[in-house]
Amino acid sequence: MKHLTALFLSMCLLGLGNGLGTSLLGIRSTIEGFSDLEAGLALSGFYVGFLAGSRLVGNLLANVGHIRVFAGLAALISSAILAHSLLLNPAAWFVLRFAAGFCMSGIYITADSWLNNQVNNHNRGRVLGIYMMMGMGGAAAGQLLIGFADPGGFTLFILASMVFSLSLVPLSLTRIAPPEIPPRQKADIKAVYRAAPLAIVGAAAAGLTQGAVLTMGPVYGTEVGLTSTQVGWMMSALMLGSAAMIPLGRLSDRIPRRRVILGVTVGAIGLCLLMSVGSVGPGALAGVMLAYGALIFPVYALAMSHMNDLLERSQLVPGMAALVTFMGLGAFAGPVTTSAAMTLLGPDGMWMTLAAVHSLFAVYIVNRFLRRPHIPLALQRVFVPITMRSSARVAYLIRGRRRRRQRGEHPPVVQPRRVHWE
Repeated sequence: MKHLTALFLSMCLLGLGNGLGTSLLGIRSTIEGFSDLEAGLALSGFYVGFLAGSRLVGNLLANVGHIRVFAGLAALISSAILAHSLLLNPAAWFVLRFAAGFCMSGIYITADSWLNNQVNNHNRGRVLGIYMMMGMGGAAAGQLLIGFADPGGFTLFILASMVFSLSLVPLSLTRIAPPEIPPRQKADIKAVYRAAPLAIVGAAAAGLTQGAVLTMGPVYGTEVGLTSTQVGWMMSALMLGSAAMIPLGRLSDRIPRRRVILGVTVGAIGLCLLMSVGSVGPGALAGVMLAYGALIFPVYALAMSHMNDLLERSQLVPGMAALVTFMGLGAFAGPVTTSAAMTLLGPDGMWMTLAAVHSLFAVYIVNRFLRRPHIPLALQRVFVPITMRSSARVAYLIRGRRRRRQRGEHPPVVQPRRVHWE
């Protein structure tokens, strides 16, 4: 574990910078007079870049190596966050957010590949848990830095840039051997959907809701009268809610996974409907965001685990590539549709949009209940706590199928539905 300290520290610093930057830009967009729609379109560029990076960074890794790619992308995102304070218009911000998303995607791909090279069957679960905790914990802490200085000035942009630059130091000085790059596999999206339709739709729904609230949440907070410090606490509470991923994941190992997905989706519908018809104070709003984070962040990991239950091990990496694609498309659509609703309906339009998305997803889940029986528990793979910003390469970390505890028997050999890849 000691040899992974540098990787964990770098990812924590990156989460810190990204968390600060995301909320800072949302608040600054309102200060600069961007309309909700302009802010949503400009900030959605991050997810377009993230999707592009997931497609293109693999070639960079093959050509120049992991350390150079990590260093180059971290330096680029450090410069991009500073440029936001100099180019104060929506079109420029879209380009800069695209660059930031591309860089973050490439950094996650690099880190996931590195991590995969260092784990084994004995430490896989513990290493992956620490890795995710460092990234999400850094993002939650980054939100709190919003109160450090005036969002209308340059100080917070400089601070975010410094954190991104500092993330270079641990990995640049590490002695971890760079991993071999596995061959890239393209997914046949139609084939993946035929095998695991709920996973594909779940990834899109998770991307849409998370992209919407992470991007437009600071805008919403500012419009309902919160101070920048209160917005930071609100968004930090949202990120801390992701800790529910572990207990919900373990629950999904004990009862049919689709029931857990439906349960959290119905809970999210109720919470969004309540928020769309009433207002709460800053403290209560932080509590609402904590609960909402606990309901939406596990959905992507649950959808991925559901897909893993249905695909053969050799198909997991291209299957993950399909999920990343639909997550990216959903995350791009989230800020755009939510900002349009906020333009028409005011700040509560965010909650109305989220309620509508969750409702449509719940209807789809019920439809899948009617079309396909649930997977026997003995044939489910163990839940893996993956965030939606992980790359397809993290699929190499997934453990094998569960063993039966009764009488020490193994589950019977099954032939899951075959999926043919390009």
